[in-house]
Amino acid sequence: MLELLDDIRDRAESAPHLVAVRLGEESVTYGALHDGITSYAAVMDRHGMSAHAALYATLLNCMPSIARIGAAAEQNRVVGEVVAWLARHLPGDQGRGHLRAVS
Repeated sequence: MLELLDDIRDRAESAPHLVAVRLGEESVTYGALHDGITSYAAVMDRHGMSAHAALYATLLNCMPSIARIGAAAEQNRVVGEVVAWLARHLPGDQGRGHLRAVS
């Protein structure tokens, strides 16, 4: 997961306005993801939580439709798919989700 966080940071630095992921009518850029992760990281650290939690909190904040999913298991599945999409180009098992590219 640290590779993914580093990748998001690198992409935010080079192309902050590039859409990182789109879910339904919502989209979030690499810049917004990185800003959110950075903001939440301080809160998570203060409460003994990992940087991974900052990514999840950022996704829920930037893509409110995920937070509106009623069943926790379905919400976790959707977040997992989004994380897999973000990591699809990284080595290892991180990028094995069911989302697909659309134009």
